[in-house]
Amino acid sequence: MPSEIPLLILVGRVQSGEGDACRWLERFNAAYSRKLGMPVFPGSLNLALPHALDWHVAELQPYVIWFGREEYGGERDILLLPCRLPSLGGQRVFLWTTTTATRDPEDMRVVEIVAPIGLRATFGLRDGDEVTVEVLADGTRTR
Repeated sequence: MPSEIPLLILVGRVQSGEGDACRWLERFNAAYSRKLGMPVFPGSLNLALPHALDWHVAELQPYVIWFGREEYGGERDILLLPCRLPSLGGQRVFLWTTTTATRDPEDMRVVEIVAPIGLRATFGLRDGDEVTVEVLADGTRTR
C-alpha cells in the first residue's frame, strides 16, 4: 500500500448545514459505499474555510474522484477527494461536492466531509470548533 502524503492542509470551522446531504447520502448510500470502498454515514460535516478551495487546480486533479450521475442515478456529478483528519484521530474521510458547486466562489469556501461515522456525534463537535483536514496524495490515480 502506498504511503499517504498530505498534498494540502485545510483548517476550517464546523458550521451547521441545511441537512440536505443526509437525504442524498442516505438515498444513494450503496452506490457511495461501492465507489469509496467504505460505508458512508448519511450526513456530512460542513467546514467553513478562510479561503475558497479550488477543486480544479492541477495539483489536485490526479486525486479527485469523479462520480458521474449515471453511475449512481443522481441529478449531478459529484467530486470527492480522499482525506484524513489528524485532529480527530486520523479518521479517513472524503471531501464531497457537486460539480456545480465548484463554479461558485462562495460555495467553495465551505467544504463538506463524508465519513463512515457521524463525525459530530463521535467527536463531540460543535459549530465553531476547528478541524484540520489533510488532502491525501496516496500515490494512486483515482479517476
